[in-house]
Amino acid sequence: MKAKDLLDAIGNIADRHIEGSAPGRDAPGKRKVVGPKRRLVRYAAIAACAAGFIFAVTALAANHIQNSISHFYLRYLSPGEMAIADSMAEQYGADVYFDGLKSDDLRTQYFAINKLVEYYNDEEVRAKAIDAITPFLTSESEQITDAAAFALSVLTQTFDDPRIIRLADDSLIFALFNNYSDYGTYNQLWRIKDGELSDYMKFAEPQMYIRYMVPSPDAKLLAVYAISNRSGYIVIHDLIDGYISAELVDSARNLIAKDMGYSLRQRPDFENYSSLEEIDRYPFVIDWSVDGAGEQSMLWVDNDTLEFGAALTGDIMGNKEYGDFFVTATVRYDYRQMKMEYSIISDAPIT
Repeated sequence: MKAKDLLDAIGNIADRHIEGSAPGRDAPGKRKVVGPKRRLVRYAAIAACAAGFIFAVTALAANHIQNSISHFYLRYLSPGEMAIADSMAEQYGADVYFDGLKSDDLRTQYFAINKLVEYYNDEEVRAKAIDAITPFLTSESEQITDAAAFALSVLTQTFDDPRIIRLADDSLIFALFNNYSDYGTYNQLWRIKDGELSDYMKFAEPQMYIRYMVPSPDAKLLAVYAISNRSGYIVIHDLIDGYISAELVDSARNLIAKDMGYSLRQRPDFENYSSLEEIDRYPFVIDWSVDGAGEQSMLWVDNDTLEFGAALTGDIMGNKEYGDFFVTATVRYDYRQMKMEYSIISDAPIT
């Protein structure tokens, strides 16, 4: 099994290219005759400038190349591509990922590191994976070192990474491929309970990335904010009793529109073009975004009630215009009572 085959299965990889431009040429004008001595001085000056320019460009290119070999970009890991990788692993076993670690391609290494965590329940493979992944802690790529550190936190059973959430029943919940895209983390949750790793949930499109997760104060509920490149979605997970809430962003959007006397059109792709709104008073918990910037946009008020700020948009049924509904609001949802309340911050005029 060649590492290239694993790389081919990943897909949707955008390479970074060096952008350059040639210096423009001035339009020809009248020439002035210059003597040999002055010509020599001029050429010497030009040569010095050229040498300085070449040195600067060389240094810039070297720096860019260094950044290129320590950086890579993955935009979206689709379910189909992941299924291909899983099929390859079923055929060749974990060796397909150990071969991937030997690749010179950073993307293949990154993919293999994350997938080896899925072999947590196999003691032999887990021990081998720990030895194989540990050298990547000193990689020149921050993406690789972060992936290796997270994988080892799970595989060595230290569970000291803050992105691993411990629940009230002492089970652990986490995602893999953390911040692999500038949109967020891969949209699959894993759970370790009673020492066994299992696939807890895979979110369906358009909930393609996990932005962040916030457990309730008693750690019995988990609020997950997932996004596409257009919309945001919140679902509360009751992992203790095995239930989930309705999707809350769209629920708030339709509730507020109904109270205002409007019905919103539903898109067939379930994109809502709405998102969480940053609320200054919310404390920063764990932002799963790539840059780690921004205020937290949702907060547990108590063990059962989640509050979040939202920018809600939609197309009103019967109107010819699109995007004619826009409201920013603070929303509270009581999971146990299944009750939603809201306070409108601002709304756009209806045309």
